[in-house]
Amino acid sequence: MLGNVSILLASITLVCGCSSEQIYTAIQENRQFECKKLPQPQYEECMKDYDQSYDSYRRDREEIVEEKR
Repeated sequence: MLGNVSILLASITLVCGCSSEQIYTAIQENRQFECKKLPQPQYEECMKDYDQSYDSYRRDREEIVEEKR
């Protein structure tokens, strides 16, 4: 379900002409919203999984892309 919502959200934002950062932020916010439905220990772990800044994400992504070349 979470994956479907993220894909839908990403598709909508792409159609609207949003930047990659806006798309990333919207998806992260959606995932964090889903974390709120979990019990406290799981909530904290879930939030840690989705607290990466866009700049950090972009650097990590660029490293992976470079490694694959």
